[in-house]
Amino acid sequence: MQSWYNNYGDDMNIKKLIKIAVMVIIIVFLFYLIKDNYYLITNKIDYVYKKYMQPKIRQTLVDNEYRKKENYEYLKIYEDTNINNKTEAKNMIYTFLDSGWDSYTVKCNPDYLNCVNDIIEMAQNETYLTDLSNFVHPFNTFEEVNTTFTSAGKMTLKKVSKYSDEQIKVINEKVNEIYDKYYDPSKNVKENIKIFHDYIINNTKYDSDNKTGASSTDSSTAYGVLINGVGICSGYTDAMALFLEKMNVKNYRLSSSSHVWNLVYVGGKWLHLDLTWDDPIMEDKSDAISDEYFLIDTNELLSKEDNEHEFDSTIYIEAK
Repeated sequence: MQSWYNNYGDDMNIKKLIKIAVMVIIIVFLFYLIKDNYYLITNKIDYVYKKYMQPKIRQTLVDNEYRKKENYEYLKIYEDTNINNKTEAKNMIYTFLDSGWDSYTVKCNPDYLNCVNDIIEMAQNETYLTDLSNFVHPFNTFEEVNTTFTSAGKMTLKKVSKYSDEQIKVINEKVNEIYDKYYDPSKNVKENIKIFHDYIINNTKYDSDNKTGASSTDSSTAYGVLINGVGICSGYTDAMALFLEKMNVKNYRLSSSSHVWNLVYVGGKWLHLDLTWDDPIMEDKSDAISDEYFLIDTNELLSKEDNEHEFDSTIYIEAK
């Protein structure tokens, strides 16, 4: 009887030892499995958190009065804070600029692997941003756009506006004064556009000294044109856009590599309007006014071969 008991006890001890050995083997196996696949496992956990468990973005967004909220062939309003691809990233930046928000936070979908790099690249490319900004109200354009991001896949855009609040106040007062004095309700849209086209040209000198866009006269802005009477192409274009917006005429600005002008939807067509080229610099410095670039179609514009109006038709599709 005692012998049987001892044998039974020995068997139990052997089984325990076997169980312990198996558990040790499993633990060692799991240790090396985790060790060799640490980044894979942690990345998977991070992916699941970002995609399914991350809290929704909470932010207070108030559109300013200059938001246009227009959809175009190249750009669409996109207000979802979840970015899934490069097209949505582009449309998100356009929406951010158009809205007049100073700051905007979005989240990259973890399936969109290049999200952060794409947005940073877009935000740091001034030419690209200018093309997007051309579709928004002049007062919502940018001087600078900065990005910050976190490891959680969230990114915040912040904008430094081209126009200060004080400049906007002064410009608006001037626009209202001119509009109230010269707008003629008995005339059609084209005729009223011509009134403000002529007013701007007759009251503005082209700033030949401004080669870089930086000027003490603010000639690159509507402030320089309407308040200081001095402008370059961007100033002429912004000033004209303000009157087009005042008349509720659909429009946006259009750029080549060295020039900018207005594109206007009037009479069921998109037409070009270039006040800079309609304000020629005369050899004797005298004033002159032209309508050679007043509401013309693209074929006529390009036929002039002036080397200033070659634009990207994949962006400014309405102008094709």
